[in-house]
Amino acid sequence: MNNLLFSSLACASLLGLAELGSAHGGIYRGPGDTVPPGTRPRNPGNPGRPGPITPGPHVPGAPSSSGPHTPNPAAPNGPPTGGPPGSGTGPKTPRSGIQLTDDLTRWSFWWEFNKDRFIRLRDALDAGEITTGGEEFYLGPNRRVASRETARPAESDIQNIILPTLKRILDSTDDRDINSSCVVALAKIGRDHKDFAILPIFKKFLKRPDQEIRETAALAMGISGMVAAVPDLTDLALDTGAGRKLCGRAEVDIRTRSFACYALGLIAHRDANVDLKRQVFTVFDKLLSTDQDRDRNILVAAVNGMGLLNIGHGNLPEKEAKLLDDVLGSMMAFYNKKAGRSVDLIKSHVPPSIAKLLGRGNTARHETFKQIFLNNLDPKKRDSLDIYRGAAIALGQLAEPSEVDAGDARYSKALLDYFHTGKDHQARYFSLMSLGQIGGIKNRAVLLRVLSKGGKSLERPWAALALGVLEFHRLDRDKSAACDSSIGFALAKQLKDGSNPDAQGAFAVALGLCRSVDAADQMMELLNRYAKSKEELAGYLCIGLALMRHGSARTLVHDVVRQSVRRPDLLKQAAIALGKLGDRTVTKTLTDMLGDPQPNLAKLSAIAAALSFIGDRHSIQPLRKMLCNDSLTPLSRAFAAVALGGVADKEPLPWSAKLAQNINYRSAVETLTTSGTGVLDIL
Repeated sequence: MNNLLFSSLACASLLGLAELGSAHGGIYRGPGDTVPPGTRPRNPGNPGRPGPITPGPHVPGAPSSSGPHTPNPAAPNGPPTGGPPGSGTGPKTPRSGIQLTDDLTRWSFWWEFNKDRFIRLRDALDAGEITTGGEEFYLGPNRRVASRETARPAESDIQNIILPTLKRILDSTDDRDINSSCVVALAKIGRDHKDFAILPIFKKFLKRPDQEIRETAALAMGISGMVAAVPDLTDLALDTGAGRKLCGRAEVDIRTRSFACYALGLIAHRDANVDLKRQVFTVFDKLLSTDQDRDRNILVAAVNGMGLLNIGHGNLPEKEAKLLDDVLGSMMAFYNKKAGRSVDLIKSHVPPSIAKLLGRGNTARHETFKQIFLNNLDPKKRDSLDIYRGAAIALGQLAEPSEVDAGDARYSKALLDYFHTGKDHQARYFSLMSLGQIGGIKNRAVLLRVLSKGGKSLERPWAALALGVLEFHRLDRDKSAACDSSIGFALAKQLKDGSNPDAQGAFAVALGLCRSVDAADQMMELLNRYAKSKEELAGYLCIGLALMRHGSARTLVHDVVRQSVRRPDLLKQAAIALGKLGDRTVTKTLTDMLGDPQPNLAKLSAIAAALSFIGDRHSIQPLRKMLCNDSLTPLSRAFAAVALGGVADKEPLPWSAKLAQNINYRSAVETLTTSGTGVLDIL
């Protein structure tokens, strides 16, 4: 599958390494072994042929890692692994990124995995053109401007332009970059054309000799959300005779089977039919309960697939309740199996998946699992680091604030205790984030203390982001509520007094999440000062201003876009911020940049990513022209295909957001996200 499918703007910061470009959404500067979704491309072209190179931003002052790093995927005595695509089935993917010095415990890793549900860029697009230059549009219905232009693609755009163009290009070339990008673009659109269906197109690619193309085709069937794909995906996941026939091989390879599991989960998440969910669960249960499939990629895919079933919360009908209990029972049977420490990496995906299924609450089911994960978080138990991390994440999704349920105070206390006394730095920081996600007055006070007294390089940024998340959810629940001025003041003070750009980026994002517009002038001043010298900080300042809906920042942020032609990371962040601020003119600015007769691939990746994320119909014709221009390089055309699929995406958030949300990303395996070869690395 092509480079493009694996997204962009991964940072090569500390060592000045270069990374490949993307088209998913967001900027990421990560190491090679843990990669947020949509940020790292693969190299599926000819062996040794590089993909688009994106210079990584320099990150001054980034702290060295003091916590343990992600376990080596090749750790001895663990379950076997599918590994990245190897010779004979496709070129090997070089491991890229910062391997030795980047700190996986940084706040930005969590943010890049979880940001989509906070940015909600399509909400701004659906709202139409914002014509006011200030913040009054956001202050209430009586002060809204009536003049708007909705910019989402019309059905006629999809049926008459986008779908036929993608199909025609697929039929006219065998270039793997273009083919794979068009396949995923069709999957994001997720609907048939009046003259052709898309599932047969995906099935055709399952027989390709290139493993990367096969696994992409399998995942595309799931991204499409089409229920008709479930039988074929079941056969692929279980390696049945029918599945082998679909691939034209003696067996379905581990990676394609794993991708098929994620695809099944995506379809079940989107479809409300409980019988379909039961059918998909049966596949996962069979994989978890047998000793035949020990490959950790398959097992991690089955666990996370169960977490995607989306059965419902609260008082469920009988069939849904029975299914939920069966799913929980299956995961706990696997979780409680006695096995070596190496299997704990797989097991650590169980708590977040259970929390994703249950949501927050205080039913008997909730109490059972909260107590289990509370016990797992006990630092005296000497559990593996992966288990601590999974338990900390899960409690943040399950527990209520003590003000809502006094009995749940013990879970917040356990998280705070682990932050103070726990040995694993990552689990400590996950505990802080969970306190912010639980929310409440007491947790707010705890996080404010850490913000003012904690370690400057890591603890304060995590506390800031947790406070931002706490405030975001409070404001989201109560649309008439105002920003908590105490939190806003504390964050603004840290931004003013700080000198570490990485920490300042966290404070900027947190201020945006809190909608603390009192800090907007300070943030705009910093953006003016650092737009050319501290690109990562400048990017997060743009995002922070957009999150707080500060319309007066649009002119400044637009200037940053225009001046960042050679700084694709910042270009993409600023463009996304403009989209969030409702500035429709950014689409023309970006499409004009596509007209460069000698385009830089890093710039193209950033532009395509931003256009895909923004989703403005006005970019359709420029992208179509670029895709159909056979004088351009295949990679350039493939970026255009990726962007076209994003513009017409059927979902309000990127397809990967539902999987990436609150995932235990430190327990990565090859087919989830590691070395740029997992499902979360696909655009």
